[in-house]
Amino acid sequence: AMFDHTKQVSMTGTVTEFGFRNPHVFLYVDVKSENGETVNYWVEMSNLTNMIRRGIGKATFKTGDKVTVNVHPLSDGRPGGSYITIVAADGKTYE
Repeated sequence: AMFDHTKQVSMTGTVTEFGFRNPHVFLYVDVKSENGETVNYWVEMSNLTNMIRRGIGKATFKTGDKVTVNVHPLSDGRPGGSYITIVAADGKTYE
């Protein structure tokens, strides 16, 4: 499996891109690692219809927004995962 559904990872960072298109929506977030290096994580979300039902539209996240993302990480260790929740800077949680 591409994602490790037995684990959850939480990260806080800055949105670099929000791709609201089929077949899946993607959120890209720059996160500072423990050693101070910036790592760009990609977060795979569901399809457009499911995202709209969850209150996420094409203008929900903008470049520069601060977010906290909870994901099931990629099984191979690359920086990314399958989204569980996203908390926007205003405190609103998207599930």
